[in-house]
Amino acid sequence: VTRPDFDGIVCAVLLMNALDISGPIRWVEPGDLQKGRVEIESDEIVANLPYHPGCGLWFDHHYSNLPDGPFEGAFEIAPSAAGVIHRHYRNRLQSDFTALVSATDKIDSAALSLDEVLKPESDPYILISMTVNGQDPNGPAYWNRLVELLGKRPIEKVLADPMVNERCRQ
Repeated sequence: VTRPDFDGIVCAVLLMNALDISGPIRWVEPGDLQKGRVEIESDEIVANLPYHPGCGLWFDHHYSNLPDGPFEGAFEIAPSAAGVIHRHYRNRLQSDFTALVSATDKIDSAALSLDEVLKPESDPYILISMTVNGQDPNGPAYWNRLVELLGKRPIEKVLADPMVNERCRQ
């Protein structure tokens, strides 16, 4: 269970790889979780969202979500939740996601230069991150596709995917 933003997508990539699991991925907005609109089961992993006591594992990095008790998973104040997961599972990851996580840290913490904001096409990760919109009613199919692609292909092949390429072009 994760947030529909670039950090949430990368969290799903890392968790699926480290724990050798396959979806389904539930895309949830933080406010819906906080207001009790989302049921969480004990076998679910919650990432990049506020803590839910019903989950099996939890990973986050937001200061506003400081845990007030014990939990399974990892929390630290960090540039991204993906970075927290990457450090937690560094010995279990089957692929090298260093570049992806470094880009996610930069994007999620908004550590972008003016040039990167004005010319996102100069960095493939920044460009792809700008194609993710949590309010997109057609988003889940695209987000799931990004999880699949980023988990298994180099960034050049991710950009070449017709669905990704069209969103980047737009």
